[in-house]
Amino acid sequence: MTPLFLVITENKTFAQLCRKALTNAGFQSSKLASACLSNGRKSVTALSPDYVLLDGDCQNNMDDYIISLAPRYSVPIIYLTIQHNNKYPMMQAGAIDVVYKPDGTPSDNERFQKRFTESIQRLEKARVNSVVHIPAINTSRIIAIGGSTGSTEALKAILKDLRHDLPPIVAVLHMPAGYTRIYAEQLCTETGHNVVEAKSGLYLSQGMVVIAQGGQHLRLFRDKKGYFVTSEAGVKVSGHCPSVDVLFDSVAYSAKRNAIGVILTGMGCDGAKGMLNMKKMGAYNIGQDAESSIVYGMPKAAYENGSVSKQCPLDKIAQEIHYRIDSGL
Repeated sequence: MTPLFLVITENKTFAQLCRKALTNAGFQSSKLASACLSNGRKSVTALSPDYVLLDGDCQNNMDDYIISLAPRYSVPIIYLTIQHNNKYPMMQAGAIDVVYKPDGTPSDNERFQKRFTESIQRLEKARVNSVVHIPAINTSRIIAIGGSTGSTEALKAILKDLRHDLPPIVAVLHMPAGYTRIYAEQLCTETGHNVVEAKSGLYLSQGMVVIAQGGQHLRLFRDKKGYFVTSEAGVKVSGHCPSVDVLFDSVAYSAKRNAIGVILTGMGCDGAKGMLNMKKMGAYNIGQDAESSIVYGMPKAAYENGSVSKQCPLDKIAQEIHYRIDSGL
């Protein structure tokens, strides 16, 4: 299917820039609609675009505008801006990618076109693949897990104690690129769960466990077919890529009160802010306690900011998850 692009801007020149860039990227037959900022949300609802091209230089607080769009409507947003210092907050807010506008010189026009084309083609590949492979999802619940130092063994212990008929699990552990695929295969063998490495466009099904790729942020979205994930390289958030905060933020807005969050042993505070957002949206959050943590850093930060609903020793976390799922809480 030909993708539909929605340009949100207050500037006609920006819309023309997007049309030219899409044509040069090989999407000359694609549909392109435009909307001003005030009508952006209405246009997303009415048109159901495949992608939003957002002009980042229309007003201040564009991160708040992204938050009002990306998680709520599950639409990938490419944020285009001349401001080279604001990539981090826009990615954290939910933009799938940030592309810097050209400055008008031939060399920078070439740089922009190359970067824009790479972004669109990567997302379009994931979209097309997701249309072909759509397993049915029979649950609205989701379990999101994050951790760092000691969490690879902690997650393995939890999975060994969990039933195989539970809602999907998405997990971010601080692991380098190249190791997560091997780790996922090991978990499959040792726990019997269906554990896979994340890839963009993957729809989730009951009993599936998705592990973030090293060096790529994992985000959860939901559409009429069910939950799906994106896996994209990006800037470090809370000091890490993949970041637990990025995952938890996306879960907060995509799953709301249907989510269960789990923060495991690890150094630092990655995940605390995202888990607080999950709690604000109605999620129930579990924190690993100090006694069973290798490093009581991430769980402590989440506990101290009030986002943890209950602290549990490692060997009781699976039991708590079962209780929440079985009781419908």
